[in-house]
Amino acid sequence: MRAKKICAALSAAAVAAMSATAFCACAPRSEVLKIYNWGDYIEESLIEEFEAWYKEETGERISVKYDTFDTNETMIMRIETQKADYDLVCPSDYMAERMIKTGLAKKVDREIFDMQGDIFYDGLAEMIQPFDERNEYFVPYVWGTFGIMYDVDRIEAGSPEMESWGALWSDKWQKSSGKKRTLMKDSVRDAYSLARIYANTEKLSELSDGFTDYNEAYREELVSYFSEIDGAAIKEAQNALIKQKPVICKYEVDDGKNDMLAGTTDAWLGFFWSCDAGLIMIEDGGDHFYYTVPKEGSNVWVDGWVIPKYAKNTKAANYFLKFINMHEYAAINFEWMGESVSVKSVMDEAKQAIIDDDAFEDDYYEGYKQMYLDMMFPPEDVLNRCGIMRDFGIKMNTELDSMWIDVKTM
Repeated sequence: MRAKKICAALSAAAVAAMSATAFCACAPRSEVLKIYNWGDYIEESLIEEFEAWYKEETGERISVKYDTFDTNETMIMRIETQKADYDLVCPSDYMAERMIKTGLAKKVDREIFDMQGDIFYDGLAEMIQPFDERNEYFVPYVWGTFGIMYDVDRIEAGSPEMESWGALWSDKWQKSSGKKRTLMKDSVRDAYSLARIYANTEKLSELSDGFTDYNEAYREELVSYFSEIDGAAIKEAQNALIKQKPVICKYEVDDGKNDMLAGTTDAWLGFFWSCDAGLIMIEDGGDHFYYTVPKEGSNVWVDGWVIPKYAKNTKAANYFLKFINMHEYAAINFEWMGESVSVKSVMDEAKQAIIDDDAFEDDYYEGYKQMYLDMMFPPEDVLNRCGIMRDFGIKMNTELDSMWIDVKTM
């Protein structure tokens, strides 16, 4: 799982992209599958694998045109406003809910890909049922939590200070070094959710008896930050985010993890998705990072596939869903991405392999193996202090977007 070569992967991706573009330009639309996905979210060789597999399965030719986005909001603008011609997109849970509610999602063809049974990792199918009751529209793909990732060459591994979101508001590292050391996600929903948790630390502590009992009263309060919103809540989040600005080195989406890995940033810690933390930990030299879900609570997120209303090749889209959820190909994806995938058999196999791998004990800093397991396979005590994001509705989303712009520009 170690030593993935970025340059080789990028070169292969570039060749594949040029080849696909040349074919797509002259191919009938029925022979083209258009995918819109997050960056770093597929092992590039699987695109060509799918094209060959599809020919074997159907006897028909297919070429994949693959584009990427960096935020849910970028993706939904293309689909909702511009009616972009994509056959598959990969929104996060709350954006998938928006697509389902507004009629922008098509049902999965269960004659081609049946989502029933225990194909998905424990609890994932149930997690999305509040907005996709029969698991008809949204196919889980990658999932995880958000938390704090930090450089253990700068901050002691397992530091108690890192177990609280307050670390991302602290000026301790700035004072000691004279530089801003904290990265923050340039993602409105993540920033808002984090700010609400931070602003209500005292209340959450009281409800959980000092973060020792994550009971129903605590969970109800935490979940409300991900599912309910009004003007007062937005203002509360805005105040917290403004308070944080003096310690922020940079607002980023995808490049922060690579900057920390390469040492091309002043940052020592930041707000990260577990998928990004996992991605750089499998790179050469990526074993000096630590990821933790703070005690106050966090988000458990699911990114998955949706066939948009404007899709023109739903047949190929459904075959791709079948392909990417087969054990063989999902395992390749897991190995390359270093992120928690949805396929249960792959996750169970990977977890046991890590448990049995003595290198995770011997080759890295003390506590690395347990940290890595907790990041990739969040235990029950972590999930008990996590909530899933829900759609706020277009009106409140617009107000939230406006607030985030104000925070970043003031």
